Amino acid sequence: MTKKLVLGFSIIILLLQLLFISYINYNGFVDLQIITSNSLISDKSVSLVFRAGDEPLLYELLELIKLYPDITLLSKLYNFDNLIVWGLCGNCYLDNNANLLINGTFFVKDDFFKEDFKAVVGKNVLNSDSCFLDKNEKIYFKFNNNNYEVIGVISSNISNMLDNTVFVNLDSLNIEFLNKFIIDGTDNKVIDKTVNSIKQEYNVDIISENNNFVERYIFNNVDKHILNIFMVIFISILIITLSMFILHYYSEEIKVKRIIGISFKRIFFDLFKNILVLTLVNTILFVAVYTIIYYNVLQKIHLFFYSFHVIIFSCIILIIIGLIIYLYMLISNKFFSMLGKFYF
Repeated sequence: MTKKLVLGFSIIILLLQLLFISYINYNGFVDLQIITSNSLISDKSVSLVFRAGDEPLLYELLELIKLYPDITLLSKLYNFDNLIVWGLCGNCYLDNNANLLINGTFFVKDDFFKEDFKAVVGKNVLNSDSCFLDKNEKIYFKFNNNNYEVIGVISSNISNMLDNTVFVNLDSLNIEFLNKFIIDGTDNKVIDKTVNSIKQEYNVDIISENNNFVERYIFNNVDKHILNIFMVIFISILIITLSMFILHYYSEEIKVKRIIGISFKRIFFDLFKNILVLTLVNTILFVAVYTIIYYNVLQKIHLFFYSFHVIIFSCIILIIIGLIIYLYMLISNKFFSMLGKFYF
């Protein structure tokens, strides 16, 4: 293998890996931005406003949790510059991206209707006067004349709003009614069924507020589907370029081996072995550098560690290049065999 081959191959394969890891990290970061801007509420959620004079009693709404255990019921209880308090009750499912933001635990179904007072607080709230440490070294959040045990801390390092946010169990509140709620969950059908059930009993207005600014801003000019297509096309061009680059540098060697009678399969496997070694070395180098960058930078903004994805991606590239070269050599071999010769 010549230095030009090693250098050229390394540049292209590293560029492919960099492009891939940048793309999936970008998507991961966008997902986190959307989650944090929505206070961990999913884009499936539906907001309901009860019309004046027809507000349900709080305990009546909480009965929905028993009828529809897969939903989450939320209501904003307090909203000020440095403190936002949400009450919630129900399933409280968080996806993997949201779970990355929680140190400790988040609410689960079993946390409700037990006369407990629990809270998940943002890191800024944890360090404020709203929280205190008792004699047993348990941390509590003071709200609405109650002390809520802190079971988890939100640390986003992305959204200052989320770091100032608190979630408390909605069933702990000693109030009669609230006029605005959000129905959230993992299944659109269950959410729709719950909303329809409420509409049959009360006069409500459904409002759409989940097309948040962050999502609109990022995908306004470049639609996500267009970006995906662009990435596939660009990666495909680079892979084909890399394959042609390899064939160019190995063409003379292939000619000589055919002249001295080495079989087609032997030539291909020798070539593929060299490509495998180059891919392996560059993948190890890339993963090593990526690991350093991840633990020093990317981990702090709660992105996933995608080293396994890089390895799988590199294997896919290797297989595609192998197939391209094999087909090229096979077609060339058959074509020139018809003329009684074998040229590249």
